[in-house]
Amino acid sequence: MKSTIFMRHLMIIELLALLFTTTSCSAKNKKNETDYTPLQRSEVMLRKAVGDSIANIVLKANQVEISTDSCASIQLNADERAIVKYLIADTCNYSSDTKVFGEFIPYLCVKFKHRKKVVVVLYDFRLHKWMMKGANEKLLRMYDLKSTDILRFASIALPKDKYLNEFIKEQAK
Repeated sequence: MKSTIFMRHLMIIELLALLFTTTSCSAKNKKNETDYTPLQRSEVMLRKAVGDSIANIVLKANQVEISTDSCASIQLNADERAIVKYLIADTCNYSSDTKVFGEFIPYLCVKFKHRKKVVVVLYDFRLHKWMMKGANEKLLRMYDLKSTDILRFASIALPKDKYLNEFIKEQAK
C-alpha cells in the first residue's frame, strides 16, 4: 500500500520535472526581441509620401551633410543626424503641395548618403517649400514647409550663417 502511494508520488514528481525541463527550453530568445523595432507613425507617413526606397536612404543614412549658399557643408554627428531624420519625418510636412508663384531657390541643403545612394533635401524658406531630389538631380517630391523647425536647427548647426537668423526673424513677423 505504501509502495503504491510512493510510486504515484514519484510518478507525479517525474511528470512535473519533465514539464519544467520542456518549458524552460522553449523560452524566447532575447536576441529576437531586440531585432524588432516598431515603426513610428512619422516613419510610416514618410514611407507613404516618398516611397520605401527613398525613405530607407533617409532613415538609414550613415552620412548626413548640411550646407547653405554662404557656408561650407558640415558632417553631422549621430545625435544631429537623429534630429534631422526626426524633423524630415514630421507628418505635417507631407500634408500639402499648394501652387505658389515664384521660382524655387533653395537656401538650405541636407544630403543623405546610405550605401552609395544619395537623397538631397532642399529648402526654400521664402516660398515655404521643400523638395527631395535623387542623385541624378531628378525631382522626387515637393511639399509645403509647415514648420520652421529645420530652420532653427540649421541656425544652431551653422552658427556663422547670418542669413539663417534673418530668415528666423522674418518668420516671426
